[in-house]
Amino acid sequence: MTKSDVIGALRSQLESKIAIMRSALAETSESASGDETKSEGKYDTRAIEAAYLAEAQAEQLALAEESLVEFKRFDPVSYNINDEIGPGTLVEVDQEGEICFYLLAPTAGGLMTDYLGCEVTVITPDSRLYQEINKKKMGYVLESPALTVTGLE
Repeated sequence: MTKSDVIGALRSQLESKIAIMRSALAETSESASGDETKSEGKYDTRAIEAAYLAEAQAEQLALAEESLVEFKRFDPVSYNINDEIGPGTLVEVDQEGEICFYLLAPTAGGLMTDYLGCEVTVITPDSRLYQEINKKKMGYVLESPALTVTGLE
């Protein structure tokens, strides 16, 4: 499995997440305007609440779709052991005796997939960990969380 495979798997996850969000939005929108939320009195706010929920879901869907567009354009360069960590680096770390990976990406923070039997977590520029390890080299030791950079791709 390569870094390109990891990025492809993450793209697929984003696409699946968006499909689920679209389905949920359709159900919520139907609920907001359907007979089951028809007001039964002046204090019955089910339709208003469903409309607010649909609006929030639509905003989240729009953000996820923007994230997918940006992630599809994401084409990181290859890094080798002597390079500094930068955008697009797949970083291997020893975190308290456990090997895990982080992918420095412009968007989709928090997404996870498997890579060589370990978890890969996407981190973005707004995360403290991204800021902490960006422009560092292999062997860099971070105290909190306790981790050591052991590889780059």
